[in-house]
Order: sequence, then C-alpha cells, then structure tokens
Amino acid sequence: MSDSSKRMANPSDLEHLAKLLDGRGNLADKLDEAFTRASRLGVQDKLAALKPLRSWTGETAVDLRRRSAILRAEKGDPIAAALYAGFKPEDLKGRTLPPDAMLIANASITGGDKFDADWLKRKPGETYQDWLERIPADSVAKVGGDENLGEVVADYIELTALASTVPGAFKMATLGTLSLVKRFKHGDFMKAPGTTLAQILKGRPPSLVPARIARLGAQIGRSTPTVVLDVLTGSDRLAQLHGGRLYAWEANLLKVGNNVGSASRAAGASRLGALKAGAGAALRTGGWWRAAGIGGGVVATGVGAFDVYQEGNPVEAFKRDKLGYVSKVSGVAFNASLTAAMVAPNPVTIGAAVVTGAVYGGVTLWENRETIKEFPGKVADAGAWAGKKVAEGAGKLADGAKKLGSALNPFD
Repeated sequence: MSDSSKRMANPSDLEHLAKLLDGRGNLADKLDEAFTRASRLGVQDKLAALKPLRSWTGETAVDLRRRSAILRAEKGDPIAAALYAGFKPEDLKGRTLPPDAMLIANASITGGDKFDADWLKRKPGETYQDWLERIPADSVAKVGGDENLGEVVADYIELTALASTVPGAFKMATLGTLSLVKRFKHGDFMKAPGTTLAQILKGRPPSLVPARIARLGAQIGRSTPTVVLDVLTGSDRLAQLHGGRLYAWEANLLKVGNNVGSASRAAGASRLGALKAGAGAALRTGGWWRAAGIGGGVVATGVGAFDVYQEGNPVEAFKRDKLGYVSKVSGVAFNASLTAAMVAPNPVTIGAAVVTGAVYGGVTLWENRETIKEFPGKVADAGAWAGKKVAEGAGKLADGAKKLGSALNPFD
C-alpha cells in the first residue's frame, strides 16, 4: 500500500476488516471450529489446504491494524501506538497510553525510515498492562540513546508497583492469620479488611495500633457528628438489626442485604424494590470507606483477570514465564478473596485472603529478586551517563560562547 493510498484509507474501515478476520465469531473462529470438528471426526487431513489460512488470518488482521495505526498516529490519536503494537480496539476500552510515551511512540510510527518502530510491537504473551509498563522505559532508551537508562526507568516502574502491592499482601496474610487465631481460640468475630480507621474513630482500635494514635483517633471520632461518622464508617445499628453483629465492620453485607430484601418482599415490595432496599441497607451498614474498598477490589480483580486472559493458553503462558504467570494469577486470586473478605468477613474468606496474599507476595518478590539486587548498580551507571552528557553539553555551551564572543568582537 503506497503512502498516498494509506492516507486515503479510513482507519475505522481497516479496523473493521481486521475484525472480520479475527474478531469473535468471524473467520478465525470459524476456521478454528472447522478444524476442531474435523479433528473429532478424524478427517482433519481433508482441510490441509486451508491450514495456511489460519496464520494468514491473524497476520493480515495485525497488519491492517498497524496500517490503521499509522493513519491515526498522524492525527495524534492516543490509541494509535497500542493498535500498532497489535492490540485490538476492544482491548483498549477505558485505557489510554501515558501522554509522554504516546508522543514518542506516535513519532516512531509516523517517522518512516527515520525511526525504528519495531520496539512498539507487542511481544509474545505480552498483555496490555505489561506493554504499558514497558513503553515508557523503552521510549526513554530511544530518546536518550542509552539502554541502561531505559532499564532504570523500567525497574523503577516495576519496583514502585511492587512496593504498592506486595507489602499489602503480606500485611493481609499476617493480620488475617492473627484474626483466624483469635477466632478459633477465643471465638472473636472477624473484621472486614480495610476497616481499621473506622475502628479507631469509634474507639475500638485493633491491639496493634499504638495507644497515642488510638486516643487521638477516638477523640476525632467523638467530635465528628454521628450521622457523618456512620456514613463514612458504617452503621452499627443496622449491623445489629439486620446482620446480627455488634459493629459494622463485623457485619456480612450479603446477609444484611438479603435480610432487608426478604423483609421488603414480605411487606409487598417488588423484586426490584426489594433489591434496592437490600443494596441500600448493605451500603449504609458497610459505610462509604468500606464500599469504596470493595469497588476498588472488584475493579482490580477485573483488570487482573483480563490481563491473565490476554496471556492466552494457560499452559503455554506458564511455560513462557512460570513465575510471572503464577504472580499474575495469584494476584487476581488475592484481589478476589480480599474483596470477598471485605463483603463478608468469615474464616473462609479471610483464610483465602491469607493464603493467596502469602503466595502472591512471596512469588512476586522472588520473581523480582534480580531487579531488586541490580537496581542500585543500574542507577549508578545511569548517573555516570547523565554526568557525562551534562559535561558534554557544558563543553559544547562553552565552545558556542567562545564562537559567539569571537563573532561579536570586532578586534578578533
């Protein structure tokens, strides 16, 4: 396709053609279905002539999306780079490429022979999240002309993500284990994860909270209007009425919602009315902070599950990157079990969060052990490179100043 014909094409039309080839229920799926049926019937050899068509379908669809991406990149479309990498438009819903990386990525796509855009292409088994984490680092390496500098950025992003997730997993594993011990040893009711602040404000802090912080928190709680405090931390009254628990953080929100919904149905409410009443009671019982945590957990689980789905065949994905795949799967399991524990704290949900949190934290740390070990050295090398470039820049600046002074000096 020539440059002029590419510019006359409509990106959406090219993407539609690609979808007809490898979209759900289209040519690629029908070919797979035909080969599967032929295999079951023992006549797969009869379709041998169609076998090259399977790979052609995928390759052509990717090529069409890349051509579409070039057109989009020329207009500054932020999804152009992701399409060029080989992702489908449906993979990108609700997601955007970071603006700084997008500028460099789009420049690479539209730069023709001046730039090598192969670094943008999706690697085997690379998910959209993996790609998003790789692109900023690779773009730094391209601009700076130093691979080590790119690795420093990549490691920094990875270690930052590690620091924001792994400690939380280990914390849940530790506190959840203590909670299970208290449950089976003393019969204590279990508390929903993420409700520590609510407990402190209501004067019921966990034993691990320092006394000074507990006193200050309780003082703030007493000075806060009860209505506001209940909205934020949950209603103990509703937990007692509909959940059979003394405090909101102990209540099973599913049980609360079901009890209120059943009572509404008995009073003559419609199914929709009963559902609304039950959901409203559960929300008021849990409080805004707990509800926000549950919502975040649902989103994190969904994003992680989609990331694992993009890895493709689980067996092949595991062979490709054993620790990485286990880390992703255990991360999804941890987020799911943690969300379940926030909704309904009990030995099963808390126990699941303890196990998955320990596995996720341990595997992720082990997977990144080399990155953690080598990061300081890479930073030192990057610093030396930066110092060299600054020195070169200063030298050029001095030379330029000399030349400018010589040009302005009429006696020189």
